[in-house]
Amino acid sequence: MNVVLSIITLGIYSAWAKVRKKQYFYGSTRIQEAGFEYLADPIKILKGRLIVVSLFILYSVLSGLAPIIGTILSLAFVAGLPWLVVRSLAFNAHNSAVRNIRFGFQGKVSEAAKVYVLWPLAATLTLGLLFPYVYFRQKKFVVENTCYGTTRFTFSATPGDYYGVFLSALIPMIIGVAVVVGSGFLAPPLAVLTAVVLYLYLFAFYSVKSTNLLFNAMALASHRLESDLKIKDYMILVLTNTLAMVLTLGLFHPWAKVRTTRYKLNHLFLSVSGDLETFVADEQRQVSALGDEMSDFMDFDFGI
Repeated sequence: MNVVLSIITLGIYSAWAKVRKKQYFYGSTRIQEAGFEYLADPIKILKGRLIVVSLFILYSVLSGLAPIIGTILSLAFVAGLPWLVVRSLAFNAHNSAVRNIRFGFQGKVSEAAKVYVLWPLAATLTLGLLFPYVYFRQKKFVVENTCYGTTRFTFSATPGDYYGVFLSALIPMIIGVAVVVGSGFLAPPLAVLTAVVLYLYLFAFYSVKSTNLLFNAMALASHRLESDLKIKDYMILVLTNTLAMVLTLGLFHPWAKVRTTRYKLNHLFLSVSGDLETFVADEQRQVSALGDEMSDFMDFDFGI
């Protein structure tokens, strides 16, 4: 329905499609019998998308007329990326709620400039040696500036934890590449099969390890999150989803999305310390006292 209506309306309905899809997934996600809510206004999302499309068209036209202008506009986009990240995170957090309490994002553009522009540039200059640290800084920035009501999340992971995830993938990657290269001369089909298995394993390894690390390091006041995804289970899930989508020419995609989301959320737990009802009641009073802060429209996904 969403795809058909988006095509018929030349993409205009895509804003409503996004809201409908998120509301479906949010409403199907529960914590202690309370469902999540997605409260975004499709009109605001449409306005944001029209602005983005207009800027892209302007960039394409001006770049064709004068390449130097295209270069200047590209630099302008890089300079504006931190603002885009902050407004996107604020928009998505503000429009997400559970138990009648909205989430929020309080990050600053200056800090976003460091973690999304300056640190990635430094990592490039070090031939990638700083990329695990950059990834750590970005996750830390997002988590510690996200709040539920008036209470911010905390993040206890360290740069060493992220270097451990990246370095622990090096050994199987080196062994796999060696097998692929070696078998490529003797049995090309075996080399292709090995490459596919290696890619699938590394994808599952990184996804599982980074997701578990992220959520196991997060806490909200005295309440902690716990994630226990398994590499083997996730590999099987990705493999079966991929095969099913190939065999159905993509029609299996909705089922794949639901299966993946269900698996991840069924392995994510909230370890409650104390009375969660009291915490929620306190947050409701504080939020009501502070009032509601409306966020700018911008619906890109940079969040957790």
